[in-house]
Amino acid sequence: MLKSDVILQRLAETWLKDYFIYAPTKSGSVLRIQEIQDFRAIDWSGSMPANSWKEIIIPARERIFDITGDKLQTTAGQQPLTLCLGVNVLDLKALMLLDLVFSNDVYYQNRRANLLIVGYSSDWPHDYQKLKVFSHNFEADVLEHVPFDVFIARIKNNKLKFYSGSEKGRKLLETNGIKDFTNIKFAGAVAESGPDKRMMGLQTKLENSLKHSLWSTLDDICLACGKCSNVCPTCFCFDFVDKIDPNDARRDRVRSSCFYNDFSKLAGGFKELATIKKKIFFWYEHKFVRIPHQYNLPGCVSCGRCSKVCPVGIDIFKNIAKLSKIK
Repeated sequence: MLKSDVILQRLAETWLKDYFIYAPTKSGSVLRIQEIQDFRAIDWSGSMPANSWKEIIIPARERIFDITGDKLQTTAGQQPLTLCLGVNVLDLKALMLLDLVFSNDVYYQNRRANLLIVGYSSDWPHDYQKLKVFSHNFEADVLEHVPFDVFIARIKNNKLKFYSGSEKGRKLLETNGIKDFTNIKFAGAVAESGPDKRMMGLQTKLENSLKHSLWSTLDDICLACGKCSNVCPTCFCFDFVDKIDPNDARRDRVRSSCFYNDFSKLAGGFKELATIKKKIFFWYEHKFVRIPHQYNLPGCVSCGRCSKVCPVGIDIFKNIAKLSKIK
């Protein structure tokens, strides 16, 4: 076993004593993020997991408040100390967006406070450079613009390089005997040079593409099943579901999708997104137009999960390549 592998396993074994740990593991032939009980189950390949870290960071369903009699009780459950281990750079970019979107959300912030984020690269920085990223350019200083507590990079000759991105991360490394590490100071979500020009160019092209033949083609094959938005690490839409009962009334926040039939339903039964063509354009527009406009960040991090899970083979990489050719 390589020395670097021994170090990684020793760290994971130690952290298991203090934290619930979620990490990429092989489930059959599929790589998935799930809770681990044994450090030997962790997959250190650096490959993209089929599911996203959103499942840990934003629950599919959470209680917002309860009403008993005439009293409303806010329910802001505490997240147990949880360590997300092996988060790749693209998923760190997705986390950056979620942190901005839910910056004033007490439920999100209560969970986030007890999450330790440990990023990982299996071949730094070459694995990041090899990814087919279409929504933004490659940044040499990428770690300065994403949130993490610790980042572990496997570099030349299988050596490990450690970075701390927070005070919690620094303490986590030092208490585990890692003295040689680099402190990264967070420089904001957007680089000093401003919003990525490639992203902004794509925003303009997609915004004016409604008459492009691509949307009619997708209208014919898309099932509007919502699997793409479910695995997407940056999809954050939700519904409120109320239970009305004199003795047990409550409100839950439930993950939703713009592909679902009742997503845009208004009073009187009118639906703004009444056709599949409108739904899928709305989804792309959210990723590549509205989010960049609001946050100066791409709403898609190019992880490719949506393409892999699509039952009819819709490939976001090919679709963006077509839209990029618009003059």
